[in-house]
Amino acid sequence: MTLKRFMTMTAIAAAMAIPATGGFAQPATAPNPSPPAASTAAPHAAAPAATTQAARHMATNEMRASKLIGSAVYDSGDQKLGSIADLIVDRDGKVTDVVLGVGSFLGAGDKHVAVKMADLKRGKDNRFVFNTTKDALKQMAAYDLNHAAGERSGSSTLK
Repeated sequence: MTLKRFMTMTAIAAAMAIPATGGFAQPATAPNPSPPAASTAAPHAAAPAATTQAARHMATNEMRASKLIGSAVYDSGDQKLGSIADLIVDRDGKVTDVVLGVGSFLGAGDKHVAVKMADLKRGKDNRFVFNTTKDALKQMAAYDLNHAAGERSGSSTLK
């Protein structure tokens, strides 16, 4: 056998020995740093197969917050009242209030008012409906999106 043929056969055998999907890469899971638990099974018993979780999806009664903010809100007569400026979330992660921007012309000069999330309903064509009038919203107390002096939100650093 010639040296050239020997090298070719060795290269082919080495290439066939490498798994097609993994190559020389490390496994995707990190090694478990804790010692293995004592097992009562035989030393060469097969481990139970790992189960995978099914993908989660939004339910029909759920909505992304990013789609809520900026959405128009209408009264029961299909007149636009304003748009959703922000969501107020309690410590448990529940949306308690919806801050509406009302009384503006093309988005300039909005007055913010807060209404209960429970009072905001989905109407026809998935529009948000709040059962009040634009005048009633204008009469509501303004909602200040800024915290009281000295309080901060959304940051772990205090200035």
